[in-house]
Amino acid sequence: MAEATPAQRKTALVTGGNAGIGLETCRGLLRAGFHVVVCARSAERGAAAVAELLAGGPTGSTAELLVLDLASLESVREAAETFLASGRPLSVCVLNAGIMALPWRRTVDGFEQQWQVNFLGHYLLARLLLPALESATAPAGRVVHLSSGAHRRHPQPVDYDLLAAEHQRDQDFDRWRAYGRSKLANILFSNELARRLAEAGSAITSNALHPGLVATQLLTNAGGDRSRGIPVEEGARTSIYPATSPEVEGRSGGYYVRSAPVEAGGARTAISTSEEAGRELWAAACRDLGLEDAP
Repeated sequence: MAEATPAQRKTALVTGGNAGIGLETCRGLLRAGFHVVVCARSAERGAAAVAELLAGGPTGSTAELLVLDLASLESVREAAETFLASGRPLSVCVLNAGIMALPWRRTVDGFEQQWQVNFLGHYLLARLLLPALESATAPAGRVVHLSSGAHRRHPQPVDYDLLAAEHQRDQDFDRWRAYGRSKLANILFSNELARRLAEAGSAITSNALHPGLVATQLLTNAGGDRSRGIPVEEGARTSIYPATSPEVEGRSGGYYVRSAPVEAGGARTAISTSEEAGRELWAAACRDLGLEDAP
């Protein structure tokens, strides 16, 4: 029997797919039979990751590189345009890439870096890729948002006036609080996207997750102790589960920890499940990016 070509396989896209949880998630998606689009900021590191994945993947595995720098909205738009130009349906979109607890820095677009890389860039990418996700069938397209238990560091609504001020200066900047805020935004975005898609009659699902404290370079860069983290393979399993499990089909607006759904009031804060907070976040992102409110 002839091996499936990239065009014949279901396609999964993973941001930050060249290292850490992202790379291991790509590996799991290859094993699940997907054609994997590895998004990476560096073309060189991304190409190396694709080569590594194909060398160690199942016979006939297929993958490709898509250059994406979430710290540049122009790069996000170019990456989305490149994928959409291929005309392929997108079955899975894993919004995995992130930075953690870094000092204040402003992106080329004028936003605090953690806010743009962890949330705003992913918001733009997902919005732009919705047509490709909508064309996926059996099962419908899935959006998977990597959040973190660190969203508990921001247990109150996002103060958008304070956020706007932080885009301009680093005075009184708390890097861990800013990280928690960006991870809260990931959950709020996931929930609000799920609500809007359901209202629009779309079958696309949107779910968020906490992979655990994972022993990656991200943890080291933030000053953490990698010896306290769980293996990358274990962390990636929670990403792979909502991306591939038949049990998740048709289920949206969930939050997963260790490959299990968590009911409201479990591992999530009250503000992370607030519909009002989700609507406010959506409106703020639309304003900052110049996007229409739909879907």
